Amino acid sequence: MRTTSFKSLVTAEPVALQVFGTPTKYKQPIMLFFHGGLFNCGNIDSAHALANALSEEAVIVCVDYPLAPRLHFPDTIEVAYQALAWISQQAAALGGDAARVFVAGEQAGGNLAAVVAMLFRDRGLSGKQRAQLRGQILINPMLDASQSSHSMQMTVDSPCRRAWAEYIQVASNAVHPYASPVHSCRLAGLAPATVITTESNPLRDEAEAYAAKLLLAGVPVQVRRLGDSEYALTSAQHPCFQMLVQLMRHVLTDE
Repeated sequence: MRTTSFKSLVTAEPVALQVFGTPTKYKQPIMLFFHGGLFNCGNIDSAHALANALSEEAVIVCVDYPLAPRLHFPDTIEVAYQALAWISQQAAALGGDAARVFVAGEQAGGNLAAVVAMLFRDRGLSGKQRAQLRGQILINPMLDASQSSHSMQMTVDSPCRRAWAEYIQVASNAVHPYASPVHSCRLAGLAPATVITTESNPLRDEAEAYAAKLLLAGVPVQVRRLGDSEYALTSAQHPCFQMLVQLMRHVLTDE
């Protein structure tokens, strides 16, 4: 693991990045990963097990993005997109292939990955590297600030409610597609998506609803629902962790 950073244009402070992977003579796919948590909690250390497991197949760059309420929508998504711009410029130095870039994340990190895919479609990237976003991998992503899905409504005292309140501090922003991707009416042209949920996770229904909307918009999608555990899916202690790793390896290396 190597630690580096970029200076955020939003916060004027460095944002830490952790890079996993051993440089080889062949350029590898490069994946930008946003760690799990609920916008107002979580840390980059929780991404280590997954990043290590994937580091032979790809260069994995984990982002230590600022948490709410210190940073919130829309500033957080700008920091996330700056991380994508950074890896597209640094891909060759990292041993990665700018033509094979992926974004991925868990929970709030899954939201950021989905939104970065939207921003890439809408803005593109400038610079010497002609980066290509080849896919997005969303793991139990938080995609609906209204928390209106059946699985969320069945959850009593979900910590997601406070997390959304601290992340979306202007009520009208709750339906913005860059805040709640599941409410977007314009999904065509996004990178192919892999949506991974677990059986009883409260975020399951909104994630699978988003996958269905992507399919209707013509975006290639694969959906997998895995088993439950008290651990986060990206934890090595989750019984389906190795299955998750295999699914992600397939996405990263499939030509």
